[in-house]
Amino acid sequence: MLVGSGKTNNYQLTIINYQPTTKINIMPYENLEISTRSPVLSWANHPLKSDEIKMAKNVASLPFVFKHVALMPDVHLGKGALVGSVIATKEAIIPAAVGVDIGCFVGDTLIPLMDGKSYPIKELADRSEKFIVYACSSSGRIVATYATAKLTRKNAALVKVILDNGEEIICTPDHQFMLRDGSYEEAQNLQAETSLMPFYSKVDKDGYTLIAQPYSGRWQKAHWIIARSGLLGGKVEKFEGQKTVIHHRNFNESDNRPENLEFMGNCDHSAYHRNLVERNQHWQSPEFEEKRVAALAKKAQRTEGYQYYAERGTKNILQYMQQQPEHFKQAVADNGIRGKQYLLAYNQSEKGKAKSKEIANRYYTCEICGVEVKTPIGLHNHRRKEHQCNHKIVAVLTLNYTEDVYCLTVPEYHNFALKAGVFVHNCGMMAIKTPFKGEQLEGKLKKIRLDIEAAIPTGFNENKEVEKTVTNWQRWSDFKDLHRGVQDLQNKAMRQMGSLGGGNHFIEVCLDTENSVWLMLHSGSRNIGNQLAQCHISTAKELAKMAGNSLPDPDLAYFIAGTPEFQAYWHDLQWSQDYARVNRDVMMARFKRIVEKHLAGGKAIKPLLEVNCHHNYAEKEVHFGENVYVTRKGAVRAQEEDYGIIPGSMGAKSYIVKGKGNAHSFCSCSHGAGRLLSRKKAKNTYTLDDLIEQTMGVECRKDTGVLDEIPGAYKSIEQVMENQSDLVEVEATLKQVLCVKG
Repeated sequence: MLVGSGKTNNYQLTIINYQPTTKINIMPYENLEISTRSPVLSWANHPLKSDEIKMAKNVASLPFVFKHVALMPDVHLGKGALVGSVIATKEAIIPAAVGVDIGCFVGDTLIPLMDGKSYPIKELADRSEKFIVYACSSSGRIVATYATAKLTRKNAALVKVILDNGEEIICTPDHQFMLRDGSYEEAQNLQAETSLMPFYSKVDKDGYTLIAQPYSGRWQKAHWIIARSGLLGGKVEKFEGQKTVIHHRNFNESDNRPENLEFMGNCDHSAYHRNLVERNQHWQSPEFEEKRVAALAKKAQRTEGYQYYAERGTKNILQYMQQQPEHFKQAVADNGIRGKQYLLAYNQSEKGKAKSKEIANRYYTCEICGVEVKTPIGLHNHRRKEHQCNHKIVAVLTLNYTEDVYCLTVPEYHNFALKAGVFVHNCGMMAIKTPFKGEQLEGKLKKIRLDIEAAIPTGFNENKEVEKTVTNWQRWSDFKDLHRGVQDLQNKAMRQMGSLGGGNHFIEVCLDTENSVWLMLHSGSRNIGNQLAQCHISTAKELAKMAGNSLPDPDLAYFIAGTPEFQAYWHDLQWSQDYARVNRDVMMARFKRIVEKHLAGGKAIKPLLEVNCHHNYAEKEVHFGENVYVTRKGAVRAQEEDYGIIPGSMGAKSYIVKGKGNAHSFCSCSHGAGRLLSRKKAKNTYTLDDLIEQTMGVECRKDTGVLDEIPGAYKSIEQVMENQSDLVEVEATLKQVLCVKG
C-alpha cells in the first residue's frame, strides 16, 4: 500500500512532555507546549505566531515522525512545513523537500592513512577522532587533509564495484565515485570502461611512501605531500646554504604523520645521522665495509647500476667543472684529439655497433603499471597518453544482502582515497577563501559586479550558449528516466545550468575579520528541480486522495518507502541535487575567473578553503540508534566537524561554521537569518531610500527590483547565531562588500 496504510500506526508517538534521556550538554531549546503526537523543540527563542504554530502542529501530528520535530532559529512560514524545520521520519518521506541520499561503504573498506597503514572504515569510526587522509583537489593534485568517520546507515542495500586492478569495493548504490575528469558518478550508474580518478602508492627502495600525482603521472614522496598541504606549520622552512629535507623522527620512513616529521637542512640532516653512534656502529664495522664494496661492484655490473653510477659520475664531474674550471681545462686539454681515434674505432667495431643498437631498442618499465615501453620518450608518451594514471570499471554488481555502512567527512575537499586505488565523494551553498586581501578590491568592486551580472544569468534568464562543461555532464543521459512531466525541459535545463535564479539566491564577495577575500554563492536546481518537485507532490496528493487520507494540510502528502512512487521520487531527488551541485560549480568557476582577472591579471589561484553545504533536502541517517529519513527544510547538516555556511541578509554578516553534532537538532543548524516579513509586506513597509541606507558600503543593485530582499525584512543574524551556539561553532565571520541578487 502507498499512503494511509495501517502500517503507519506502528510509528505513533503519544508522548506530550518530551524529556531527553541522552546525556548531552544542556541546550537552549524550548519544548513547545502544544498537544501533538510528537514533541516540537524550538531554537527560535521567541514565541511563534499562530499560523506558524499550526504548521508545526500539522507536521508533528503525522504518525511516522520520529522522536520530535526540531525548529531552527531562522524558522518562518513555508509551504506545508515551516522553513527552518528538521523532520526525521520512519519509512516515509514528504516530497516538500528536495534532497539526496549519502553513499557509504561497508565496515571493512580500507582507508590509507599517513602512518603508512590502511584501516577499516569501521575502526576509524569507532575511534571518534580526527585523522589524515589523501584527497584530490579540483586541479587533480593529491593532497593531505583531516577527516572523521561515522556510521551513516544500518542494513543498507549494496553493490560491488570491480576495478581493472582486481580490487573490489562494496558500497551503497548511490555513493559517488570521482571520474578521471574530476566529476562524480554514482556507483549504480558506472559503466564498464569508465575511467576513475586513480590513487597509486608504493614504497621505494629506501622505505619512503610514494604517491603518483594524477595530473602529471609522476611520483611524489608522501612526506612532501604533507608539507605542501600546509600540515607542517604552513610554509616550507628554508636553511641558508642547504637544501630543505624532511626528517622522520622515529626513523620509520613510511610514518608520515605531521608529529613525526620536521624540516632540516640536508647538511644538518646528514650530520645528525652520522652522530647517532647507536645507529652507525654497524655501518663503521669492517664487515659492513666489505659487504658495501662487494655490493657496489655487483651493482655496477647491472644495467641499472651502471646507469646509476654514470649519472652520479656525471653530476660529480659537472660540480668539479664549476668549482675548479682552470684545473678542469688543463686536465681535458687535447682530449678531443686524443680520444677521437678511439671513439671512431669503437663506433665502427662490432661491439660499438651492437651497443648503439641496444640503446636504440632499450625498453623501460612503467613504474605505475609495469608495462615495458621502448625509449624514455616512449615511456613519457605512454604515461601521459595511454596510461595517464588511470583506473577503469570492469563491472558493477547488485548484492543480495545488506550491511551497516560508514562514510568520512572531509570538510575542505569532500573526497578521499580508498586503499583500492580510487577517490570517492563524501557527504546549498558554496564558499571559497582566496589568498586575496581586501585592499586589492579598492576601486574594482563595481567592475567586478558588472562582469558577474554579464557572465551569470539571474532571475528567469538563461545562458545564451551552453558551455562544454555543461554538455559534458554525464547525468544528462539519465534525463529520460526522470518524471514524464519534465521530458520537454532538457534543453531549458541545459541552458539554465550555470545561472543564479531569483528570490534569496545571491553571489557575494566578502571579507573576514583578517581582511581575506571570500567568494560565496547560493543557488539550487533551478526550474527543473522545482518542476520535478511539483510533479511528485501532485502524485503524492493524488495517492492520498485515492486512499481517503485525511491530512492536516494537503502539502503534507507523503510516499511510503518501498513503493514504486517512493523509488521514482528518490531517484529524481538525487538527480536534482546533482544538478544543483554542478550548477553551483559552473557559476563558481566563472565567478572565480572574474575575480582573478581583476585581482591577479587572470592568473588562476588556489583556494585556501572550500565549503559546500546543502539545504532543502532529505537523506538517510542514523539518529538515536535508528535509521531514519531526515528532511532539512531550510536547514543545514551540522554533524561534528561538518563545515557549513550561514549567510545573513544583503548587507549583514555571514558565518562559516563547524557543526557540534547536537543530537536533539538531528545534527542540524539554520541555513540563514530567516525572514521577518513576507516579500509583499517588505515592499509595502520599506522604501528605496531605506534600501540604500541599509546596504550602505555594499556594491549591489539599489532599485525596487530587490526591495523585498532589504536587510530589514530578515531576522538579526547575530541573534540567530546566539540562539544556536549549541549547534555550531563559528570558524569565520564575513561581511559582504559586493552582492549580486537573483
